[in-house]
Amino acid sequence: MSAIHPHHEQHHRHVHSPFARLAADHPGAVQLGRAGWLAKGAVYLIAGVLAFNLGLRARGWSTGTDQEASPTGAIKTIAGTTGGPLLLWLLAIGLLLYAVWRFVSALLPGDTDADAWVHRVGYVISAALYGALGVIAISFAQSDSPSASSANTNGNAQVTSTSSGVMSHGGGRLLVGAVGIVILAVGLYRIGKGAREDVADELDLSGMSPQRIAWTRRLGALGEIGRGVGFGLVGFFLLRAAITYDPNEATGVDGALRRLASESWGTIVVLLIALGFVAYGLFCITTFTHRRLEAP
Repeated sequence: MSAIHPHHEQHHRHVHSPFARLAADHPGAVQLGRAGWLAKGAVYLIAGVLAFNLGLRARGWSTGTDQEASPTGAIKTIAGTTGGPLLLWLLAIGLLLYAVWRFVSALLPGDTDADAWVHRVGYVISAALYGALGVIAISFAQSDSPSASSANTNGNAQVTSTSSGVMSHGGGRLLVGAVGIVILAVGLYRIGKGAREDVADELDLSGMSPQRIAWTRRLGALGEIGRGVGFGLVGFFLLRAAITYDPNEATGVDGALRRLASESWGTIVVLLIALGFVAYGLFCITTFTHRRLEAP
């Protein structure tokens, strides 16, 4: 009896899974979902550029405008450009489509082992985060004064305020600490994926040249490591807020980068994180047409 190649076995399961049949029956839905990856890539690309500027400004190497270096900051930047409202609507639609993609991914049939459930929970969290970013983009698009809305929407302040509110209740301190640990664990997981170049699990690489596959994997790996370090910093400061019982320690991506940039050695780390954000943005943008629906 001839052996079945693992790739063929995986392909066989993929073709006959309920998830794959849904994708085959509704190709338009797949195209809409892929638009979400494009929007996500644009957000990370701009956030990476803003993080570069933050790091350079911290060392006095740039006199550019001080802007929030985060996905929220990326949306603010788009709001301030010519044609901002139209771009914001397009971005919001893309982010909401991505959120729906992730939510559907969490609900449809698939494996039921512990690893699959971890992925499902991750998909739900991702759907909530990018759905929230989509809502923020819509609020900017509908605002008569985007600059005023931008001033009132600060990711760092929102994290600090939310942490303060949660910690004011019984058990809130433990909850903030638990969230910090989860985000820190997600960061370590992302770093691990990047180190292994395990970035093609949701890509259809058929039709790509070996050269393109190689640089796609490198972009994705660098992006995952950059995202992982960024997430890890946010988780660390949340955990420190819970340990010290000081909600002011909690902050968003931008605040974590600013604290890191205040140290001479930290600037290099900030610039590396910025490079990772840019790489991940390019990874999403250059592979969105190759994205496939994947059940946990």
